[in-house]
Amino acid sequence: MPDRTRGWCPGVLDPMETGDGWLLRIRLPGGTVPSSAMRLVADVASRFGSGAIDLTSRANLQLRGVAVEVLDAAASALIDGGLALADARSDALRAIVASPLTGHDRAGLVDASPVVAAIERRLVDGVVGSVPSKFGMVVDDGGSWPLNGVDADVRFTAHRDRAVAWWVTLRGDAAPTGLVADPASAALTAAQLCAEHRTRMDAVVADLGREIVARALGTARCSAPQLDRQALSGSSVGLHPHPDPAKCNLVAAPFLGRVDAATMIALAPIADGCAADVRLTPERSIAFCGVLRSEVPDLLAALNVLGLCVDADDPLTMLSACVGSRGCRSAYADTWAEAARLAGSPPLAERLHLSACPKACGAPVGVRHLIAAETGVFQDVVPAR
Repeated sequence: MPDRTRGWCPGVLDPMETGDGWLLRIRLPGGTVPSSAMRLVADVASRFGSGAIDLTSRANLQLRGVAVEVLDAAASALIDGGLALADARSDALRAIVASPLTGHDRAGLVDASPVVAAIERRLVDGVVGSVPSKFGMVVDDGGSWPLNGVDADVRFTAHRDRAVAWWVTLRGDAAPTGLVADPASAALTAAQLCAEHRTRMDAVVADLGREIVARALGTARCSAPQLDRQALSGSSVGLHPHPDPAKCNLVAAPFLGRVDAATMIALAPIADGCAADVRLTPERSIAFCGVLRSEVPDLLAALNVLGLCVDADDPLTMLSACVGSRGCRSAYADTWAEAARLAGSPPLAERLHLSACPKACGAPVGVRHLIAAETGVFQDVVPAR
């Protein structure tokens, strides 16, 4: 790969060489990460990599610093542990982001977890050919955590009338094309179209026309409004209400979405102890869903010991960044150092993302953005997305 090429997504079987070794991305459909997965990821990161683990803006995990001679061993361990498929083409189809609090969100219209599982099965079993790099889908339960800031070829957003149906929004469109009752079937058709045309959905629509794509996906003609679900503008960290008043959801964030193997292994018994569903979020944070309120003080204390932010007023929660010069050959600047400097300045009034070069990898939509120039100086600009 040329040093300054963007637009390619690595996986477990198709890793990427970076400035700190090889990078393996573990796709976690819906962001679910049980304690057993935490232990396996920590073990693989410490045995085969540098121990550094990234939480990504698509609620996945990345292992950094893997040496080329142990790439096969690292991949085999993850595949044997059920965290990746043995076929890279099939594994790429598992790029599905869901509402992190789904099933535990008082405002959610439906539990999206079964829908994510159904879409994953249909895509892995049914798609012929390979989808383009960065292909992905979003399943939004219509609750308190909008996913408009997550790039997707197809976005399914729950809608409840007499029964739950799903608005279908295609990449590049602001408004839905219509409603479907069976999102898994529509997802399979969409993925097959992208595979056959070897391009992402916005280009498929440009080629075939929106009406033809909408009919292929089985969307019902209806008055489709522009969904007023703005991406999160503030911090997602802290306590969130649960349908059960005896429970709550707690979102914690490591600085810039990065942990080490020791922290990941320490999180596993914490998750076991509070019997929570644990999910990664597109905000590079970790959601503990369905925690008994009586157990919150102990959970907060344990997460504080590990250095995770649990207070929405903490200025660190307003910052995100690419890995920067500490792990990327393309970087012009040290994003970690700049983020630490900004966190010590007057409190930030809005979320801020730092990119170490104009590629702007992983930059969230709708967030103030500083990009490093070749001089290493960060400039306030609007990136090309």
